[in-house]
Amino acid sequence: MGRDETFIQKERRLKEYEMISNRNKTKDATQLGYRDMNTRFLNAEKHDLQERKGVEIQKVVEAHEQKKKQIESAWHANTTALVKDLKKRAPKKSSEKSAAYYAGYSLKELETFLKNSDRGGNSDEFNNVATDLELYNRVMDSTDAREGMGLLTQLKESCSKYLETRKSPVTSKGKIRRAIISQLSQKVNAELEKQKNDYITAQKNTLEAMREKADAQNVDEAMKAHFNLVYQSLSGNIELTPEEMAKLDQETEEVFTLLKKQEVDKNQSKSLCSKFFNAIGWSGNDPRIVDSHDFHGKEMENSPHKKLCYHSIDPLPIMDPKTGEVIGYEKDAIPQAKQLAGFSKEGKRIYYGIGRFGKGVYTAAKEDAPGTTDQRAKSHSWSYGERKGAVMFTMLVNEHARITTEAEMLHHTRELEEKYPRITQYIQRNEKGRFRDFTTILAAFLGYNTITGEGVRGEVEYLSTSDRKALTMLDTIEVRTEDGDEYYTNEVSLTELKEEEEKEKKAEGK
Repeated sequence: MGRDETFIQKERRLKEYEMISNRNKTKDATQLGYRDMNTRFLNAEKHDLQERKGVEIQKVVEAHEQKKKQIESAWHANTTALVKDLKKRAPKKSSEKSAAYYAGYSLKELETFLKNSDRGGNSDEFNNVATDLELYNRVMDSTDAREGMGLLTQLKESCSKYLETRKSPVTSKGKIRRAIISQLSQKVNAELEKQKNDYITAQKNTLEAMREKADAQNVDEAMKAHFNLVYQSLSGNIELTPEEMAKLDQETEEVFTLLKKQEVDKNQSKSLCSKFFNAIGWSGNDPRIVDSHDFHGKEMENSPHKKLCYHSIDPLPIMDPKTGEVIGYEKDAIPQAKQLAGFSKEGKRIYYGIGRFGKGVYTAAKEDAPGTTDQRAKSHSWSYGERKGAVMFTMLVNEHARITTEAEMLHHTRELEEKYPRITQYIQRNEKGRFRDFTTILAAFLGYNTITGEGVRGEVEYLSTSDRKALTMLDTIEVRTEDGDEYYTNEVSLTELKEEEEKEKKAEGK
């Protein structure tokens, strides 16, 4: 699902969309049909299975076919009453066999018409349209608007393929199906053209505004608009000529040079990473905070990663103002915990910490190797919070995570360097550190907010997340009560800390 993605990447993204779909699914809605009915996914899966040994491909195919029949049957049963109501709004002088008949219906309503069309078994081309449309309608209420263009582009391709192969249907049902998909194609093409013009216009207008007045707001708006257009270009949703890409590359570098001068919150690192994610809005997104029941229940079930992730914070050092030497440590890391959880009155945006593969919120999780445990990952994370007063978060990545790997990013970086060399080189030059600190910015341009990589070989993996929206936090955090001993901790509720913070704000306001 996306530009030249491997099956593993397609599967990972589909799992993320399925999690969003499960949250948005109404009581009588069917499961998302894409996995079992869309040939874009099925062909990639089959090719992947052919590369493996000992896999009975025919059994996999048969299982998909059985699911397909069940879903098609449920589609028809669940939409019959809805279609009767929708037809009450239809133009009286128009025929169901004409595209004009469906002009007044939304994309969600056209999905209902398609699902109600029953011919005793649907063609691949028809189900590609239906499942692409279902996927778009089901996830767009809860995902980043930028992703919608890619999903619409897939839907456009499926509509075109169906219309090309069904030019002169003979039966009434065939004519009705073609009419629905013709109208759908018109609406999708119009929406894609509108979005393309919006992205290009926003990039042009914000650049002009920034050049006239390079204040913080104009620079941030320009960065966001240029980021969006580069993302759509890299995703293949907006085609730019080599000359247009070179111009966008140069102009985005111009924005970056002014972004580097931007201020950050006083409790953020003064890095290009902080300034970039502040500009595009990711640093201010809130995490999801839930109690133990929901965390270990539906949140774990809906996580595309399904591993407990641990993050610890040591109390900040106290510096001698004259010598700059460390003379002690703060009593605890609760202020930093409030900031990470998104409700510190000192500033709620993320502190982007350094790490092996880009700045972000680093967590430790158990490796996939046999015998690895959550406790080993937790103990490893505690090694970064050894002092009395250190705090420990337990998290999951949720359905908003867009996951890539450290190894994949090495390949993706080469792709970026080929298409947008000035942007890539500027970021690499200006986000330097002991490691590849620039990686999370480059990942963002490709649509990823979470990177996984090796932590301790065979035991612990690391994750670096640049957008807290991708994180679900357990409400209970632990606070170390003794230096160096992870077994002596107190439990503190993030919800209670937030309530206390809000009371203090109100009191200060008076």
